[in-house]
Amino acid sequence: MAYRLSERAHSLLSRAGFFGVVFAGCLSATAAVAEDSSPTPPFNLTDPQIIDEGRVQFAQTCVYCHGNAGSGGKAGPISGRTDLTQDYLFTTISNGKRAGSLVMPTWKDSLDEPTIWKLVAYVLSLQAKPAPEAKTQ
Repeated sequence: MAYRLSERAHSLLSRAGFFGVVFAGCLSATAAVAEDSSPTPPFNLTDPQIIDEGRVQFAQTCVYCHGNAGSGGKAGPISGRTDLTQDYLFTTISNGKRAGSLVMPTWKDSLDEPTIWKLVAYVLSLQAKPAPEAKTQ
């Protein structure tokens, strides 16, 4: 038995389908933009004052695991590494990271974004400097 929709019902269903497709497309476009958008630092990451403020913060929050000047400790050295991008550093410092049994904490709940960017600036400044070699006795 075939059912016929009234013209009004057919029109409503057609519009609902059209708007559903448009809505899904908008959601997809929004998600794509969100994935492609990278966090933007609020200041110049090569500014010596910003780097120094990042160094001070690093000494307070990061040195226990990453060592003085990023030379390594519980976590490996970050000094001299050239593979760490500003986006990667910002995301990792903000959200934390797990590497085997090591867990880097999430800092976004206790540090504001400008402070996280200062840490990024300091770590990026360490890329130009090789990690200090351990002293042997």
